[in-house]
Amino acid sequence: MDRFADTENALVARLRVLKASPDMSINLLDIHSPLEAAGFSNDEVTAVLNALEQDKIATVVPGGRLLILKELPEV
Repeated sequence: MDRFADTENALVARLRVLKASPDMSINLLDIHSPLEAAGFSNDEVTAVLNALEQDKIATVVPGGRLLILKELPEV
């Protein structure tokens, strides 16, 4: 598995721990901090968040929050 896929799996797993669901917003620090503690860089996490935005699964909204737009992907 490549690093992007590892980061994506970790990020989606973190969102599941936070019980992310459509129309829910989550503080980005609640996502970034644990992933950085697990060894993922800020750039790696941001790349996955950008991919989720491109796929219209989530979007970053004002206040440093991630708004979940639809069900999380199975990874």
